[in-house]
Amino acid sequence: MLQNQPSLAKWAIPLLMSFLLTSCGYLSEDPQQQAEQSWLAQDEQLNAAINQIREQGINAVVASAEAGSVASCVAQNLQADPLGALVTVEGALAESAQIATLLNDLQGLLQEDLSFEQMSDLLQKSAKAAAYAKEMISQQGVEQALQSLKNMATASQAYASQDLGGHLKQVLKACSQTEIPASAEKAI
Repeated sequence: MLQNQPSLAKWAIPLLMSFLLTSCGYLSEDPQQQAEQSWLAQDEQLNAAINQIREQGINAVVASAEAGSVASCVAQNLQADPLGALVTVEGALAESAQIATLLNDLQGLLQEDLSFEQMSDLLQKSAKAAAYAKEMISQQGVEQALQSLKNMATASQAYASQDLGGHLKQVLKACSQTEIPASAEKAI
């Protein structure tokens, strides 16, 4: 019986640690991403279109999607919308930050010539803005990302007080083949 105890410890301790870390949120998905996935799960074609855009980019999907398809509609609507590019960040459809505030935070992140300590503090304060900035820089480079933010800020004045997720969902609903229940809307 004593010989079985070490083998028990080999699998019980890692299992217990995984359970504890997951239940504390360390290994689980971001709640914002979970809410977004829940909303997207209501419409399979819309979900596939968003995933395709995140993998290939909006312009590539516009060029390659079949005319009249949900993917084509989604890509064209997002391309035409001044904030459409932000959908490439996971969790954007559940983003509750007001558009004007988020754009100001993004511009602050990209324009500052910060030390590592200042950058760390700023990133902790606005982790959401950092995720958007990282995605934009990886796709466009710093200079182009700054120009895109200026264009977004100018073009989005009419809905600056809306939350980003709500705005993007309105853009996407025009393409949805499925009526998304109000309960799924409120979950986000």
